[in-house]
Amino acid sequence: MADILVAEDYPATRSALRTLLKSAGHTVRFAVNGEEALAQIAQQRPDLLLLDVMMPKKSGYEVLGEIRRTDNALPVILLTAKGEKSDVVLGLGLGSDDYIKKPFDNDELLARVGAALRRGQQAPVCAAASVAVSDAVGDDDGDFTFASYRVEASRLRLVDPRGRAKDLFVNEYKILRYLSRHPGEAVSREELLKVLWADEQYFGTTHSIDQAIFRLRAKLGADGKCIEAVYRVGYRYVPAAEVRESRIIRKARKITPT
Repeated sequence: MADILVAEDYPATRSALRTLLKSAGHTVRFAVNGEEALAQIAQQRPDLLLLDVMMPKKSGYEVLGEIRRTDNALPVILLTAKGEKSDVVLGLGLGSDDYIKKPFDNDELLARVGAALRRGQQAPVCAAASVAVSDAVGDDDGDFTFASYRVEASRLRLVDPRGRAKDLFVNEYKILRYLSRHPGEAVSREELLKVLWADEQYFGTTHSIDQAIFRLRAKLGADGKCIEAVYRVGYRYVPAAEVRESRIIRKARKITPT
C-alpha cells in the first residue's frame, strides 16, 4: 500500500512496528539514526515517515527541521516517549503532521498512519502533480479574504498585505474557507472533520483538527488570534476588525472610573 520509513534506534520498537505495519500491507524501511533517515529520504522519498524524537547523531526534531526546509508535503508522525506539552508544541511547530506517545496502541497507530497518508495525498506538491489543485479544493472556489490575508485557491497559499506568501495544505485551506463562510459562529471539531473528509471514510480523531489549527495560527502570525477556541466545542473565526474592537472595549472598561 504505502512505503513507510521508520526512523527508530530501539530494536524492540522497530520489530513491533515492522510486524504491525506489514500486517496492514505497507512496505517498511528502517533508519537507526537521524543522519541515516535523511540519507534514505534523499535517495528514495517515502510516502510517510515515522520519526522517533530521541535518536543518535540527529534528533527527530533536527531531522524534521531539515526535511521541512525543502519538503512541506511529506507526512511525518513523531514517535515520542515525552508527554510534556512543550515537546508536543515544538514538534507541531516544526511541521509534524501528528505525534504518537509510546507505548502506543496498535489500532490507534494504524488509524493515525492512515489519516496522515490521506493528508499527504492532498498536500500541495509540484506543478506537475497528476491531480490539479482545483480538483482537490473544488472548481467553484475562488480567492477570499481571511483576517488581513488573501487566500489564493488556485495556488493554495496565504498572501499577506505586503505580498509575502505561505503555502497551505488542502485541509488547511478547507478549514479557512469554511470558517470564513461562518464568521462569529462556533464550529465544532466534528463539523470540520466532515468538511475535510466529506467524500471518504475518516479514521482519525478531532485531534487532527487541533493540529491543523495550530499550524494555521502559526502561519497567520498575529492574525492567528482571529481563530478563537470555543471551550468543549471547537473554533470560531472572528474577523480582525472585531478582534481590535473587542480589545478597545476591554481596555476602555479597565480605565473607566467607577
